[in-house]
Amino acid sequence: MVWVDETGRHEGSVVAVLADGREAPPVEALGGSTAWWDSDGTVSERAAAVKGACGCGWRADTTHPVVWGDVTATEGEEARTGPFADWEYHVTTTEGLIPRDVEQLLTTLQDRITELAKTSPVTALRAIARLQDTTPTLALATVRTAREAMVSWEAIGTALGCTRQSAHERYARHVSG
Repeated sequence: MVWVDETGRHEGSVVAVLADGREAPPVEALGGSTAWWDSDGTVSERAAAVKGACGCGWRADTTHPVVWGDVTATEGEEARTGPFADWEYHVTTTEGLIPRDVEQLLTTLQDRITELAKTSPVTALRAIARLQDTTPTLALATVRTAREAMVSWEAIGTALGCTRQSAHERYARHVSG
């Protein structure tokens, strides 16, 4: 199973770990497969554990048990445990992943305004105007808080979807640090 974060910059997976702690090499007998379940001891060394990995090069320090015959339990995606949880934590700390409750609020707001536009377009436009008025103030306050927490201009730019320089030019005169 492969997971991709909302930015598209992180592709997570589960890698097999051998008894000596090394990552299992590709299984040549299976065309160079790197799927953890192919390290089952049939034509390769048997995996003793698994861990989360990311296309950016990150590897989890923590290993988790293999539950042979149960991919879901081994990978932990549905239960939000194991290698999946480790990878998700990596993405969150690297990218500042938006919490689920905030994502749900944003989606609900978008859906509600879209629905409102069908029956009362002027009211929907007023709601949009309120959002547009609020966003710059909220952005400035959040950038200020980020700088007080020593977050780099590079990270701020990435989070805002712009360059470091663009974020700096837009906000630096309004915040200290």
